[in-house]
Amino acid sequence: KRASGNPRGKTMEPPVRLFVSYSHENAKWSKRLMPVLKVKANVAGLRPWHDTELKAGDQWDDEIRDELKRMDIFLCLVSVQFLASRYIQEVELPEALRRHKRGEIEIVPLLLYPIDWDADCPVLKKFNPLPVFGKSWREFEQEGGDWNDALYPIGNGLKQAIDKARARKVSSKSP
Repeated sequence: KRASGNPRGKTMEPPVRLFVSYSHENAKWSKRLMPVLKVKANVAGLRPWHDTELKAGDQWDDEIRDELKRMDIFLCLVSVQFLASRYIQEVELPEALRRHKRGEIEIVPLLLYPIDWDADCPVLKKFNPLPVFGKSWREFEQEGGDWNDALYPIGNGLKQAIDKARARKVSSKSP
């Protein structure tokens, strides 16, 4: 459903909540992702959340855990730093996997750098990654390319995840 007279095409449906999980060592990549998330928020009813939303005085652990309970999509920026993060491995990723197993959320890995899926991250191997299967976001910069070249497939993949999450929300509300 689209709002009539709305030139940006915002949906009238409840927003789809997306949790961005990343290592702070990869903050540069998270910032590069923000324009895509803003576009999807405008046209697809996406409500992205990342830890930069935290304000002074917030109890950050409680806020993150609450958002993990509300999310519809878990977007993880996968890198060696992500895999080495104790908080991600002990809190964020287990909650995402638990909720996915119960059919509550979508998990979307966004591969920042090449990794050995089998050895380093077998729990995420089964999920089709962004930007494209077999190519990390960093690899778009090689051979004269630019990281911006990955934004289109990332945006398309996020739109697919948004549509799946929205369909799941609608079907779970049906009698």
